[in-house]
Amino acid sequence: MKFAFLYRKSIDPNEQPSAAAMQEGYVQWRNWMAKHAQQILDQPPPRSGPKPGGKVAVCRKGTVSDGPYVEGKEVVGGWSFIESDSFESALAIAREVPMFASVEVLEITSF
Repeated sequence: MKFAFLYRKSIDPNEQPSAAAMQEGYVQWRNWMAKHAQQILDQPPPRSGPKPGGKVAVCRKGTVSDGPYVEGKEVVGGWSFIESDSFESALAIAREVPMFASVEVLEITSF
């Protein structure tokens, strides 16, 4: 089974990690990636992701609106495609993800 992991981070300035915490987080991230290297099918290159202050748009039923939105408490900070035997085992992998406020786990299918 294949899953998309969307890594979300807080936009609240009070919840931003210190430089030391970021360095430790990167070590934890590399360790997590090494541990699950066989399950990680694809992810963006290092140091990529949404551009801070970059343009944002949402398309719904032909209507385009711009952002970012004040009501948003978390933004997507990255993604991965994961292969796992079951939804439960994908959740177990997601529970170990360091550095992000939350991880959205989406089952992927092919038509």
